[in-house]
Formats: sequence, structure tokens, C-alpha cells
Amino acid sequence: MRKVLILSLLVFLLTTFSSVGKDYKSTGEKCAKMGKSIEDMVIARVDGEEIHFSELDYDVQVRYKIEYHKFEKKLYREQRSKLDKLIDRMLLEKEAATTKTTPDELIVMINSKTDLETKEIKIDKDKFYQDFLNNVKMFYPGFSEMSKEKQLKTLKKGFGIDNGSKGSIEEEIKNKLVGMKKGSTQHNKKSGFLKDLRAKADIEILLKRPELIHLDVTSDDDPYLGNKDAKITIIEFSDYQCPFCRKARPILNDLLAKRGDKIKIVYRDFPLAFHKNAKIAAAAAECADEQGAFWEYNELLFDNQRSLDVENLKKYAKSIGLDVEKFNHCLDSGKQNIEVEKDVADAKIAGISGTPSILINGYYISGVPSLAYLEEVIADVERSHIPRVQEDVGKG
Repeated sequence: MRKVLILSLLVFLLTTFSSVGKDYKSTGEKCAKMGKSIEDMVIARVDGEEIHFSELDYDVQVRYKIEYHKFEKKLYREQRSKLDKLIDRMLLEKEAATTKTTPDELIVMINSKTDLETKEIKIDKDKFYQDFLNNVKMFYPGFSEMSKEKQLKTLKKGFGIDNGSKGSIEEEIKNKLVGMKKGSTQHNKKSGFLKDLRAKADIEILLKRPELIHLDVTSDDDPYLGNKDAKITIIEFSDYQCPFCRKARPILNDLLAKRGDKIKIVYRDFPLAFHKNAKIAAAAAECADEQGAFWEYNELLFDNQRSLDVENLKKYAKSIGLDVEKFNHCLDSGKQNIEVEKDVADAKIAGISGTPSILINGYYISGVPSLAYLEEVIADVERSHIPRVQEDVGKG
């Protein structure tokens, strides 16, 4: 059934593709109409009794809306990437003409200069390797639970190190990391050269970013910061073991500091199934909320993402002066599990499937947005304009 739905959607996308660049909104409306027509579809019969799509626990309109938006963003990213490469090539040709060289000769000159600068970079391999391991453990909690032997085996596979390599696996990984670091530095220097060329040129980008989609999600009665009556409501669906959610927190805090009582930021739980302590951590934060300490406890959890077992959750409650007996009873009884599950259910009904997911007056942003982009979306909403997706590749 899932394959049939995806094929149906793709057929629809292909038949309406010619109008995508002209009117994103009308295309979205067509998508919703298609979802409505599918809801009336007979998808099975049991002893002659028909089963309609609408009888399934599946909101086809929401699913098409989300999936179409992903498809639309993917196409835009591809098109913008190719456009940027073409613009860079044109600028290189113009620059080469002024120096009486060819674009390829100019690129060789840039490469030679950056190669020389990159070779002079001094990197502490051991420290760089340890920092890398710490980041892996933060982003993938399960990595910490592996034995050192299994960790190395996993990294060996990830870095493509073959069994015939000389020296220790750790040393091979360190050398790979240093090579990647130098390669990244080299790339950044080349990008800087092109950025300078762009700054001197008169460039007008007419390729439009897709519009953000609007999802129907309420604040419920969840904890918030800012002005409860603000015209701008930001809802964040988050997970205490999600490293990207941790990255989003200071950005939202900076936004609150800049906007003050003009916005309201609501925190809603969306613990992901593969984060084994995320759900109990979310329940613990709700227990802290009973004692008026949600945000203080929330901050502690994000600061200690790798230590969210029950024992530590109780220690954190004690460290901020909560009534430990009351907190422990709340947590052990599972009293707040219903509240967490309600947030998860609301997110899934809306079509949300990952974290962090941020909604600004209903406009859906997936991933970690920049502060500047959040301000752009708010400005659009305040002017009653439909915001568009973030320019950076990979962002919502």
C-alpha cells in the first residue's frame, strides 16, 4: 500500500511539475485535492463490503503535504546548487579575462596558493581525535556504550580503512581526520575567493525558494517563555537526547533575548524511539514543571545529554532544590507519561517525524535554523507574507 501511495504521489508531481515554478501555493492546493480524492477511494473489499481509504488511521492530505514539501525542497536545492556552480564559472571566466589567463589556469593558481597555506597548518592529532570522539558520542549516544574494540571497528568501516593498512587503526583514523581538516580548510579558502568575486559582481537570483508549509498544531498547556499573549508563537518539538535540539536551544534563547515580550516560545516533547532515555527524561522535566522548575531542569538535561538515566534524573532534581520525595514519586509512578505521549501524538498527527521541529505561527521548519532565518520568518509572518525555506542547503 505504501508503494502504491508513493507512486501515486510521484505521478501527480510529474503531471503538475510544469506549474511548480509558477505557483507553489496552487500546486500545494492541488496536492490537498488529490489527497481528498484518494480518501474516497475504495482500497479493499471483505465479502463484498468496501473499505475506503478514509477508514484508515492515516491522514493522506497531511502526508502528501509533508512529502510534497520535502520533494519541492530537494528539487530547489539541486537547482540552486547547479545555478551557483554556473555563476561561479561565469565569474571565473570574467576574472581570468582580466588577468589574461584561462579559467582552468586561474583555478590551478588558486589551488597552488591554498595548497601551500594548508601545508603550513599545524594540527594536534591526538586532541583533534579526542574532540572528534566526543562529538560522535554526543551525536550518537549508542557509541558510548560500545567497547573500544567495537568503536574502532565502527570507525574503521566509516572511514573506509582496509585491513591491509599499516599501523594501528587509531593512527589511521587520526591521519584521515587531519586530511579531512586540511581538505576542509582548502575548500573554505577557495570558497572565500569565489565569495569575493561574487561581492564585486551584480548578481540577481530569480529562482524562488519554496514556501514553508503550514501545520495545525496548538501550544496545548505546555511550558513557555516570553509573553503568553504575544502575536508570534513559536512551538518547538524537541528530544533531550537529540544533539541537534541542543544546538537549537541557544539560538531560540538568543531570539527571545532580542524579541523579548513580542514572542512566546513553547516547548513540546517529541522523544524519538531510538533515544532510549529521551522519554523518561521528558517525563522527568514534566515532573519538575509540577514544582515550577521546568526551564531550569530543561537546561540541565540538555547540558547532560549522555547521562539521562533515572538515577541521574533524580540527582538533577535534588541539585536544583526540588522536593525530592515528590519528584521521585512523580517519576516512578509514570504520572507524566500521558502528557509526553500527548505531545508525541499531536506531532505525528501534524505530520512531524523528526527533531528539532519548529513552528512559527504554524509555519513548519525542520532542523536547526539560524537566528537570522528565524527573524526573517517572523518578519514575513508579521507582514502577512508566506515565509520561504531557509537558503542554506539542508535547512528547513
